[in-house]
Amino acid sequence: MVEKREDILLKSFSGLEGGVVASGSTCGVVTGGAFGLALMYDDLFQGGDTTNKEGVLSIVGEYSKWFKENYGSTLCRERSGVDWHTTWGHLRYFLPGDKLGKCFWHISGAIRHLFDYQGKTLPPVDIGKKEIQSEPIHCAQAVLKGIRDRTGIGDPLLERLSFVFDGGVGLQGGVCGALAGAIMGISLQLGLNIRDISYFQTLKSFAIGHINLLLDKPLGQAESFGVGKEIVKRFREEAGASECHAIMGKEFSGWTDFQEHISSSDKCTELIELAITETSKAIKRLT
Repeated sequence: MVEKREDILLKSFSGLEGGVVASGSTCGVVTGGAFGLALMYDDLFQGGDTTNKEGVLSIVGEYSKWFKENYGSTLCRERSGVDWHTTWGHLRYFLPGDKLGKCFWHISGAIRHLFDYQGKTLPPVDIGKKEIQSEPIHCAQAVLKGIRDRTGIGDPLLERLSFVFDGGVGLQGGVCGALAGAIMGISLQLGLNIRDISYFQTLKSFAIGHINLLLDKPLGQAESFGVGKEIVKRFREEAGASECHAIMGKEFSGWTDFQEHISSSDKCTELIELAITETSKAIKRLT
């Protein structure tokens, strides 16, 4: 288990706020917590041991289930009841303050729960010899690598840990890993370096990003929400939804079930390619 300060991860995650560019999908507290769990065990992944990844994916699934059991849903739109793409949705989130307060309560509870994972031994896994020897496919990782290959924008740590999005975050059917990979990829270019800017600058960027959700033509310079919402829109037009369960119409029983599915799914292959293409185009338009 490791303790690290990784600012690049925070930057890449800034686009996942509000359920992926405020689209209401998997809550950022869930996706952020999943990455935090993976970061705790990062030293175990660098040797390429598949069993360690499966173990972490298992506890990520446990965390996602815990969140749902305690807070009713892992989806931002269901927890908050807010549509961020309307003016009323923004007003209702901040006023009179009950919804904002609920989010802070959930964040606090999640932090306390995640803290208890420190020092925890990974659960035993049941991966066959074939799965251990073969190279696994991870949807978010495939997208991030594809973006890096086409644009030069990428980060090895982000790619290494992005397997936690398999099957919709710990195999729980949440946000599709291909979509999450696309938004993290564009956020590497446009996301907030929150540890290098003032609190005022953070609030200003937050406000501009959310205003851009409401506008056909975004304000000012390109930023992650103004660009990211178009990627989400294009993805949902093709996939029909943002969540893995809704797109694939199935639940995954474990690592092997997921790997067998993704290795033979034309739909997954198409969505991974779509996510790479749309994000790479967006990045190239910025340069």
